[in-house]
Parts: sequence; C-alpha cells; structure tokens
Amino acid sequence: MRTADLIVMSPEPLLKIIPLIAKLLMMAKAGPAAGFAVCLSFYPFDTLKTRVQSPAFRKLAAQSAHPRRMWLRGLYQGIGPITLAMMPASAVFFASYESSKRFLLTSAPRIPEPITHVLSSSLAEVLGCVVATPAEVIKQNAQVLQEAKGSSSLAALKLIGRNPKDLWRGFTLLAGRNIPFVVIQFPLYERLKVAFGVRERGSGLMETAKVTGAAAGLSGGVAAWLTTPVDMVKTIIMLEASKHGGKRLRAADVARSVWREEGVKGLWRGGALRGIWTGAGSGLYLGVYECTLLAMGEK
Repeated sequence: MRTADLIVMSPEPLLKIIPLIAKLLMMAKAGPAAGFAVCLSFYPFDTLKTRVQSPAFRKLAAQSAHPRRMWLRGLYQGIGPITLAMMPASAVFFASYESSKRFLLTSAPRIPEPITHVLSSSLAEVLGCVVATPAEVIKQNAQVLQEAKGSSSLAALKLIGRNPKDLWRGFTLLAGRNIPFVVIQFPLYERLKVAFGVRERGSGLMETAKVTGAAAGLSGGVAAWLTTPVDMVKTIIMLEASKHGGKRLRAADVARSVWREEGVKGLWRGGALRGIWTGAGSGLYLGVYECTLLAMGEK
C-alpha cells in the first residue's frame, strides 16, 4: 500500500480501536485497586487457613507449649510476593474477563449469557494463574515458617531452592481450583446483580457498592466452600516445595491420603474459614472494582 493511500484512508477503524484500548486500561487499573484492598484486609485469615491445612504445622502446634502464640504469630508472613503479584494478576484477569465477555456477547450473541460468563472467566483465570503461581508458592511456604530472620518470603524462597520449576508446583491445582471457583462465582454473581437490581439502581457509588458487594459476597462464599478440597490438596503440594529433596506429589495420591486418614472432614479442612473470608473479600473486591469503574466514568 502506498503512503498516499494511508493518508487518505478513513480514520474510522482507528477510532473504533482507541475506545477499546482505553477500556482495557481502565479495567487494568480497577482490578489491582480492588485486589490490593482485599489483600491487606483479609490476608491474616488466609494465613490461618494455610496453617489449618498444613499437617506439619498442626503437628508442631499440638506439641508447642504455647500453641495459641504459634497460630497467631506472623499472620502477615509472605504478604510481599502476593501483593506484588496481585497487581499484574488482577489486571490480566479483569482485562481478559471484560474483553472476552464483550467479544463473545457481540460476536456470538446466540451463546447463552451464563456460558459466556463461564468461558470468559475461565480464560481470564488461567492467564491470571500464570502470573500468580510463583508468588502463591512462596507465600504459602512463608506462612508456615516458625522463626525467620529478616524477610519470611526470602527465607521461604531459599528453602524452595534454585530450581525454577519448584516455583510452579501446584500450578495445575491452582488453576484447577480457581477455574471451578470463577465458573461457580461469576455466573451466580452476574445473576445476583440482576436480581438485586444493580442495572436499575447502580447509578450511585454507595448503591453500586451495596448491591455488587452483596452479590459478590454470596457468590464468592459459596464458590470458596465448594472448591475447598482442591485448595486443600494444592496447599499440601505447594508446601512440599520447601522441603529439601521433596518429591513431586500427585494430586490424586494426596487426596486419597487425606481421605484415608481424615475422611470428608480432612478434604474440607479450612472450608468454613475460607468460605467466610473469601465471601467478605469478594464483596469488598468486586464492590471496589465496580465503584472504581463508575468513578472513572464507566457505566
């Protein structure tokens, strides 16, 4: 194509692309803002959940002269890596979710809307897990450290070793937990928003926060509790990364072992705690997210 042709070409295609780019940038800003607020507010509950699910930590706590102090000490251990990863992971998730959802709704309108939400959230979660897995491995190993001089995250990283593959232990299970989570949560979340009247009453920040917060809290709590068995297995496999010479465990073997030793109770260990704080965190997370978009002018 000649330069003259480029000069006289209609600007309409470019004008269509610019709003899309601007929208994706807005999504990328709103997601991390919501994720950062949740991370700071509810991180101690995540630490307690990890410790409850760790067989080694429970054994040490039972043998300790001061078990309560052991459980409650260092509740913010490992927050550094997960906070750093939260920003890009949230940006990737929300930008992918919103753009893929909009693409499917416009290009394939015959697909039922719940299926569209499932496909969009699943794709977004896989991409988010690519960013989040190394931070999740470091975080969980730091959460169960007893006495770490200096940074607990650096201490956990030293224990994990120099093999980069160890930082990706549990990636399949992280995605295998998060995809069912969002497949349950987001269609339910979208339905509850409609049921609660967010589209009719969502013109104000406070009203948007209340409605989306309630919808996200209920959907997030249900999804978290239902996916607890996968989370339990994921925790055990990721904690194995800090053991010198620790073998790579198979998810099926871990699940069978937990079932054999503790039954259903073992697979759902930490489920109530996870459901409560995830529900509260989801309400804050998506409430802040929706309000951020509204404050930036997104309807």
